[in-house]
Amino acid sequence: MTYQLSGKSQLQASFSRRVDRPGLQQVNPIREWATPLISSFGNPQLFPQFTNSYELNYTKRFKSGSFTAGVFYRSIEDEINRAVFVDRLDFNKIILTFDNFANTEAYGFEISSSLRPTKWWSINSSFDLFSQTQRGSTERLNGPQEGATEDDIVVENVNVDNTAWNFRTNHSIALSKKLNWQIFGFYRGANRNLQFEVDPMYFLNTGLRYSFDESRGTFSLNFSDVFNTMRFGVNGDRPFTQNGIFNWESQNLYIGFSYRFGGGKYRAKKRRNRDDNTKKSSGGIF
Repeated sequence: MTYQLSGKSQLQASFSRRVDRPGLQQVNPIREWATPLISSFGNPQLFPQFTNSYELNYTKRFKSGSFTAGVFYRSIEDEINRAVFVDRLDFNKIILTFDNFANTEAYGFEISSSLRPTKWWSINSSFDLFSQTQRGSTERLNGPQEGATEDDIVVENVNVDNTAWNFRTNHSIALSKKLNWQIFGFYRGANRNLQFEVDPMYFLNTGLRYSFDESRGTFSLNFSDVFNTMRFGVNGDRPFTQNGIFNWESQNLYIGFSYRFGGGKYRAKKRRNRDDNTKKSSGGIF
């Protein structure tokens, strides 16, 4: 429901219920990768997760852009998330997989803006802060790993309260009528889940786009993770004390060229895309 407060501002209330089905990677039982201490598998027993979302937003439009502020409450049933279990074949190792956890509740607020300070510079940014409570069952090894048996594994029901925040900003700068420069920055603050404390993660991407021949042709140059800061670090004590840092090949250079032939009225109709309603990863291997 939307209520128009004035010609340039409005108030909107909404409710939605969304289903996120497990993705292929999350249900594939074939080992994806392994290290001397970790093996990664999917879980074919996963159920879909359902999210009920309630939101109240205020939007203000002005000459150089718009500003939106809102509050939200979300309840997630059978949340799909990363899970760690003791490897029954070697109690010094762990299995990294996915599992359904009990209900998760989260509430918070989000601020976003779309601004054009000048004719050649546009900015899109957002910030969200939320508090959530996660519930579920995890394993703990009761005693030393050396000489451990199945009887030493204890299943615990855990509640975790967590406050986290995210920030995104995208800048588009017109260096000329044909040359455009893009900068994207992302920061995810430290957070907690049922098994780990997760370190902050941040990165910066940039790119150039050159158009020619009345925008029929384009050259693209993109460079991701400019400062090589995209690392994922965790530490925790379930199922036993451990620390981990994951660093993948996040620095990539992409060079592309495209050219569109023919006029607009002869373009083939685009095939309608199916809705992508699979559960997305939360960043990194986790």
